[in-house]
Amino acid sequence: MTTKAERTTAYIIETVAPLFNRHGYVGTSMSDLTGATGLTKGALYGNFENKDALALAAFQYNSTRLLSALDDVLVGEGTALEKLFRLLDFYRHYDHFTRDMGGCPVLNVGMDALHNHRTLSAAARETARTIEGKIALVLETGVKQGEMKVPVPPLQFARQLYTMIQGAVAMASIMTDRKYLHNTMAYLEVLIRREIKK
Repeated sequence: MTTKAERTTAYIIETVAPLFNRHGYVGTSMSDLTGATGLTKGALYGNFENKDALALAAFQYNSTRLLSALDDVLVGEGTALEKLFRLLDFYRHYDHFTRDMGGCPVLNVGMDALHNHRTLSAAARETARTIEGKIALVLETGVKQGEMKVPVPPLQFARQLYTMIQGAVAMASIMTDRKYLHNTMAYLEVLIRREIKK
């Protein structure tokens, strides 16, 4: 059973995570945080040492949600090829998944924190590397089981695949046009069938 303090901490993180993700570390003011949570500055800092700690907890919350969703897609039943196609389908609808998060946490925090918050920037890079690793593991398994051939080392292919996916996420966000997601995922399906299907 959780304590009142634990419930308050969880409430704060869940409430402010979309704000930090949408507005960035610098763009999220203390009045934004107190207004969203209905708590005083003192109450917020009674649960978190400072704004840095709160921003990092908010990113980790969104990152955990994303990684958990990807595990649902990439772990479990099905061939490696089926898992890759499920991954593309997940990203085809990624804007729906990230809507209440304030957008893609890897893209938003990764770009926002690049030049102004070393810890958040490192956390975003680590999440991206984790996703690349998850994709590479699917590819490695597929190769070992004789389901597919990969023209380059699996991690290299995974990185290129994720780069194209994130490019589509970025363009869909910038252009406010989800066709970038749909069209890129359709192209990647063709690419995967052509490049790695046995």
